[in-house]
Amino acid sequence: ELDQAVQALLAEPTSSSCPDHCAALEAATLRSSTCHARLLEAGAARGLVGAMRAHAEDPELQATALRALQHLSAAATANGARRCAEAGACSAAVAAMEAHPGHVLVQQAACHALELIAFGSPESRARAVAEGAVESSSRVLKVHKSCATAQHAALAALQAMSDDGAECARRFTESGGVASLVGTIAEHKEDAQVQYWGSFLIRSLSAHNADIRSEVARKCHWQGIELDLDG
Repeated sequence: ELDQAVQALLAEPTSSSCPDHCAALEAATLRSSTCHARLLEAGAARGLVGAMRAHAEDPELQATALRALQHLSAAATANGARRCAEAGACSAAVAAMEAHPGHVLVQQAACHALELIAFGSPESRARAVAEGAVESSSRVLKVHKSCATAQHAALAALQAMSDDGAECARRFTESGGVASLVGTIAEHKEDAQVQYWGSFLIRSLSAHNADIRSEVARKCHWQGIELDLDG
């Protein structure tokens, strides 16, 4: 049944049955990791990405397919992150985020998928950065500032990408990420996860661009925010 769902997505990505096929793959990949390698070998990542591109206007399908890609990306022994990145999952996630900026579930699912892809290997991480994932994740910090779960997802994705080095730091700065990150920290003063991961992200990015640390320190001082930047 799962193999049939994959083949259907690959053969007819515009079909009205695509949402059902994506849902079947998402449910299966969530329940058990034993099927991940088989599905990846069958082309599940390509099928899901194709469905996302063919149904760009459908936020529910986007979120479902992204969750399936998230699960497949976690399949380290099957090179899931690399296979998903090579199938176009990073650009598909960014496109979904741009098409549905106000849909928090799409934003969260995309961030989770991008985090696992970026965490998987240096190559997949570089691909995520090059295809706009830093800018899209930074935008979540600004647009969904009041939603703690969205903030957690965006911070995790950005942290995973920060190991890409100077290019990630440059894109984060140029997209207004510093102001958005300080805004997140200010908005969620009582959220220990936001405070910890926000500080950690600043330290990670500052290792490649010292100006980030200086700018954060200035903005926090102006807003009366106490932040541990020394770890």
